[in-house]
Amino acid sequence: MLFKSGIFGSFGLLIAASIGSHAAIVQRDSSTSISHRSAQEIVKQLNLIPNDEKGYYVQTFEDSDTVIRTSDNATRSASTEIYYLLEGASGSSYWHRVDATEVWHYYAGAPLTLSLSNNTGTPTVEKLLGPDIFNNQQPQVVIPKGTWQSALSHGEWTLVGNTVAPGFVPEGVELAPPGWKPKGA
Repeated sequence: MLFKSGIFGSFGLLIAASIGSHAAIVQRDSSTSISHRSAQEIVKQLNLIPNDEKGYYVQTFEDSDTVIRTSDNATRSASTEIYYLLEGASGSSYWHRVDATEVWHYYAGAPLTLSLSNNTGTPTVEKLLGPDIFNNQQPQVVIPKGTWQSALSHGEWTLVGNTVAPGFVPEGVELAPPGWKPKGA
């Protein structure tokens, strides 16, 4: 036995005990994982607030660096980040577009479909955001600025992150009227 005698001696037993106790600490009760929580528990835990597009959000980051938009010399943050939670029962989020590039990041819950359109009559493109990269899901999706978009959770809820660069500003989002669909949808 390598740990009882030889070069490791009692030091080897100490290492083995340490590894064993660390493994016990790292082991978690799966009933407390985020996947076993309700949407409203997550909303409360992350201090999310209702979003005009449907769902809930909270801004978690605003870059202190700024950029100047050449079209109108407007100054804004270089980037922003939010948590966004969409419940499946609420249906698709409202069609909207943002005047900056967005990167959606999957965090937890059900996969989520992002429907994307340039409103030119071409078919809507669907991207599946989720953890199963071997089943046509992507852990992140980039949405070019000005692209019409709508999201749909395929389960009880989906938690994502959304990075916007340059940073999100309220006047930079356009919500479509109720019932509107892009040409080709």
